[in-house]
Amino acid sequence: MSYNPFYNIENPELIGYEYAWVDFIKNKTSNESVIDPQIMDSWKRCQETGLDAAAREIVPKLCKKDLFTEKLSFNKNFLGIADNILDSVIDGFHESPICIYIVDADRIVLTETGNDTDEFFGSLRADFSESYAGTNCIDLALKHEQASSVVGAQHYFQQNHRYAGYASPIRDVDGRLRGAIAIFVMLERMGEYIISIADASAKAIETGIALFRSNDTIHAQNTEKQDILDAITDGIIYLDKDLNITYTNQQFLEFTGLGDESELIGKSIHAIRMKPDISTLLRTSSLYTNIQVKLTGEDQSRKYLLSCRPIANKNDSNNELLIFTPIGEIEKMAAVLNEESKFTFDRIIGRSLTLRKCIEKAMKAADFSARVILEGESGTGKECFAQSIHNRSIRSDEPFIAVDCGALPRELLESELFGYEEGAFTGAQKGGHVGRFEQANNGTLFLDEIGNLPLDMQAKLLRVLQENSVVRIGGHKPIHIDVQIIAATNSDLLSEVEKGRFREDLYYRLNIVHIKVPPLRDRKEDIPLLVRDYIEKNKLKTSIRSIDSAAMEVLCKYGWPGNVRQLYNTLERMMVFAENDKITTNMLPKRVFADPGNLSPDILFAVEIDDLDTINTRYVQAVLDRLDGNITQTAETLGISRSKIYRIIKK
Repeated sequence: MSYNPFYNIENPELIGYEYAWVDFIKNKTSNESVIDPQIMDSWKRCQETGLDAAAREIVPKLCKKDLFTEKLSFNKNFLGIADNILDSVIDGFHESPICIYIVDADRIVLTETGNDTDEFFGSLRADFSESYAGTNCIDLALKHEQASSVVGAQHYFQQNHRYAGYASPIRDVDGRLRGAIAIFVMLERMGEYIISIADASAKAIETGIALFRSNDTIHAQNTEKQDILDAITDGIIYLDKDLNITYTNQQFLEFTGLGDESELIGKSIHAIRMKPDISTLLRTSSLYTNIQVKLTGEDQSRKYLLSCRPIANKNDSNNELLIFTPIGEIEKMAAVLNEESKFTFDRIIGRSLTLRKCIEKAMKAADFSARVILEGESGTGKECFAQSIHNRSIRSDEPFIAVDCGALPRELLESELFGYEEGAFTGAQKGGHVGRFEQANNGTLFLDEIGNLPLDMQAKLLRVLQENSVVRIGGHKPIHIDVQIIAATNSDLLSEVEKGRFREDLYYRLNIVHIKVPPLRDRKEDIPLLVRDYIEKNKLKTSIRSIDSAAMEVLCKYGWPGNVRQLYNTLERMMVFAENDKITTNMLPKRVFADPGNLSPDILFAVEIDDLDTINTRYVQAVLDRLDGNITQTAETLGISRSKIYRIIKK
């Protein structure tokens, strides 16, 4: 049945819309004194698009099914919130024809509900974009981001003049348009109060979205906290003011042999078989740490260190956080620390005068817990000296902590040495981090390759040495420390001071005792002792039991640029490929024969007869090795051109 646009003759406002619409369609005349400018602009766009305003049948554009399924999935929570609100809106209209749409930001109808919905244009999946549906309240509300109404002849399509539509945009918690709610009634039921209902419904949906997002965030945070607490190796339980258990992590359940937290939640602390009884201690509202307790589980009893931390809640009553640390884990950590400090002076092999003087000086430094600088080439055994000093001192039962200042990245040095508080920077671990100074408290801190410390870190280290305290990154409270400092370097620190690369005041703070560990080439009389000691210590892993005199002579004449470390490396390599029980010259690597002192006819014939060109090549290779591959220095040392060096390398 065709719609008669003039049956509302008793409503002059609606009749005015009809005359204005007819005048626009037929004469393209804009009457903005009657038609709202936003609606008039919409009419013009529809006309430019080529829409037929007088079409007898309007076929809605439908969203494709697969895309519509994605939209429903994406807006699942949004629609669930809206559904609860729409029911109360429909009830307010009793049984009058009404249709309510929820659309997304693309104007696609996601859900429809109401009374006699077949009376209205549009349907599920319908696209209410202006270019398809003409002027309508949904498109205007989303386009202008405000509540909008389109009634009667304000619609562009004549077939829609029988309806009154009211829509209000819906925003997400971040203010982004999420969609809109639209209420359509028959024109005779029109009323401006309906737009207020649409707007109030939109606000209610927005509140529901915010609440859901908040609950979802809280749930995600609680899940994350639970995962973090379950990953902690300590057992944790939480008690309320009546000492009833309200929370436990997975680790504590494992300590007690229980399979599920429901076996503990809501029960008294006395449900845990623990000695001694700490309930009296807990009621004092004080912080206690490292109380030794024994937990008896389903099949075993173990000792733990218990820390109790009172936590005040909003009701001004104290709850308790209990942290159980297995003593066995602490013992393992202590064993690891002790393993790091295994050398003693009687294990330093050598009888040369230079080495014995170094040991005597180091012993005196140990007896007085004096700060020490150990200077020496790489591989001379500086850390062996540091460990020996520690193990002779009164600090031998305390930690020995070694830090390689050259291996740690610059950005990690400060946090490794001094530690940091929780939240000090992005990525800081929960609970903060104990720095190496704190770890070494009452013991020894060995700072290897200290010459590599940047100047700003040298200044911070100097302050720690002056005040005997550290302040963690992100912290404010000084932490007192008592640490013996042993520093090691393979460079001349005094020369570095003169060049401005090392602080003079720090140098003198550290340089109470200066020990220059001799290179192996300066104590060649110790090489036989080192070789025989190494063979003896490794006899269970290899067939090697001795070394012949010719091979020993070669080893003693070689310069050993890598010092003791290189000697041991060479011996180990020979042991790996050994086919009998004695090291002989034919087992030695060719490199040791390239040293000028080893080029005697007896030695060369003991291995093989080579031509002069081969021997020269070996000699150049030896010098290259000594100078760490520096071709320019090698050429200057040998008095030959760099190009000749390159030819030898290529050959």
